Amino acid sequence: MEAMEFHKYLNMFRGAYKVLEEDWQRSAREIGLTLAEQHTLWIIQIEGKATMSRVAEVGLWDLSTVMQMMKRLKEKGLVQTSKNEEDLRVSYVVLTTLGEEKVEASKGFTHRLENFLDNCEANEEDLTYIYEFLRRINQTYHGDGFINWVESGAENGSSE
Repeated sequence: MEAMEFHKYLNMFRGAYKVLEEDWQRSAREIGLTLAEQHTLWIIQIEGKATMSRVAEVGLWDLSTVMQMMKRLKEKGLVQTSKNEEDLRVSYVVLTTLGEEKVEASKGFTHRLENFLDNCEANEEDLTYIYEFLRRINQTYHGDGFINWVESGAENGSSE
């Protein structure tokens, strides 16, 4: 691919992501969270109980980032942690009642990209092609574990 052709793809992806990111940040801010904190709460809600490593894996973060975020979420009273009794090196995190309330509050927001996909002129075949294209990109760079998590979260009713 030539540089100018790549430039077009790069900026089209960036433009679409910018719309998604702006809406996600706005919805998180309206419930007193950062985008990353909101995403973390969704991950924990989908998992039910998660290790720090699992949150890092599916959130696409470094473990140290997750540890810092968990500290903030604990201080806000949104999560609580417990140790695995068989292996004390492993910590689990679950949502508190307040954390569950934040997740529920975040379900009420609409995103412009979601509205676009609902109202665009694309037919089901076009949308399936776009989804499969994005799936292949993510499978290449994030692996089957990430793909399986995304798809199982969708089956479990996630509206993140």
